[in-house]
Amino acid sequence: MNYFSVCDGIGAAHVALLPLGYRCVGVSEIDKYCNQLIEEKYGFKNYGDFTKWKKWGNIDADLVIGGTPCTSFSIIGKKQGTKCPDGRLLLEFASFVSHHTPRLFIWENVPNIFSIDKGKTFRHLLYQFQKRGYGLAWRVFNAQFFGVPQRRRRIFLVGCFGDPARAGAVLFDTENMQGIAPKRKAAKKNDSHVSEGRYRNNSIAGTLTTKMRGMCHELIDAVVLDGNRPRIFTPLEYERLMGFEDGYTSGFSNYQRYKMLGNSMPVPVIRWIGKRILESEVNQ
Repeated sequence: MNYFSVCDGIGAAHVALLPLGYRCVGVSEIDKYCNQLIEEKYGFKNYGDFTKWKKWGNIDADLVIGGTPCTSFSIIGKKQGTKCPDGRLLLEFASFVSHHTPRLFIWENVPNIFSIDKGKTFRHLLYQFQKRGYGLAWRVFNAQFFGVPQRRRRIFLVGCFGDPARAGAVLFDTENMQGIAPKRKAAKKNDSHVSEGRYRNNSIAGTLTTKMRGMCHELIDAVVLDGNRPRIFTPLEYERLMGFEDGYTSGFSNYQRYKMLGNSMPVPVIRWIGKRILESEVNQ
């Protein structure tokens, strides 16, 4: 199955989907550091600024996936919604999908999208997809139940062109969603990383942010006890808590690594959805 990655970032979609047999036909990203990382690791064609998608020509993809910026919708952001450029990328995503009509799409964002502007923004988004012929299903997933000890709640909206039942079948699987927190990853010798540290609640880290400086409520979830001494997470721990392999973002400054990883999607959740999509293909 071919896919196109919107707001690609550091490639959570690639880490999750390529091992499952998916093939990337292109990405859209403007951050120069993210683009450098993706070019070095994968070499995928980058179409650049997503707001210019109407000039790209045809994008032939079975699946479009993207986590458009969440800062304008987040509870710790300015809550400007679609009034700011980053927030309007949500609308661009809907227009892009409606124009190219891939068989499926995955969109990710913060749960506060339900309440921003009294829910009007999310209802408008659903309306845009429904009038184009997409069956829709959405669900809030917490990364801590997918193999990484991070409490990261995100909404995932799945659309299936002309098939409402399939969208629901992809996201809802009560048999395999038991709500059991995963075991923590074993530490390497001489490591003092995620599995050796104790988080605020002694088991699960809070939601990672894009920086290690700022307001107290942004940093309090990023504290780990190393022995009896508190410290902030390292970039390596950020990688593990987001589901990336060790050293995935090495070669960049710590500032950029925190930013790139904090903006990313949780890899294990994307992989789970990717598997569900392939299973639904077999059942068609």
